[in-house]
Amino acid sequence: MNKVNIRLMKESDLDNVLLIENESFKDKWSRKHYLYELNENPFSVLYILEKDSLLIGYLVFMITFHSASISKIAIKKEYRKLNYASLLMNQMIKHLLEIHDETIEVVTLEVRVSNIAAINFYKKHHFEIVTTKPQYYQDGEDAYYMIRRLL
Repeated sequence: MNKVNIRLMKESDLDNVLLIENESFKDKWSRKHYLYELNENPFSVLYILEKDSLLIGYLVFMITFHSASISKIAIKKEYRKLNYASLLMNQMIKHLLEIHDETIEVVTLEVRVSNIAAINFYKKHHFEIVTTKPQYYQDGEDAYYMIRRLL
């Protein structure tokens, strides 16, 4: 049986995280950005997902006041569409509801309007498109702003 583990990210995970980052995003975060999120940003929470001790995915979100915002969620290409991203999403929701004792009311995110797979994934997890942010990304592409109410 395959063993799946979700835990908080460590600096030693960054080489593998950056490999997945590079295959997953047009607007990539650097090692320096991840180090900032890990070590200096008190609002960031970073999880990784391991399958049989191999890092295959990660999720980064920030908590401010009564909301959380997803910054990054990615799964290694060959493991996509196998429900691993849902495990990370469920871990984040569990974290928000248990650790923050129902003080977090909403989760938000931005997603490229062309990223149909991600949009469908978020809709499956009860996110709704509330507006479009014109030219949100560096290349000029618009983003959908999506929200999920927790309370």
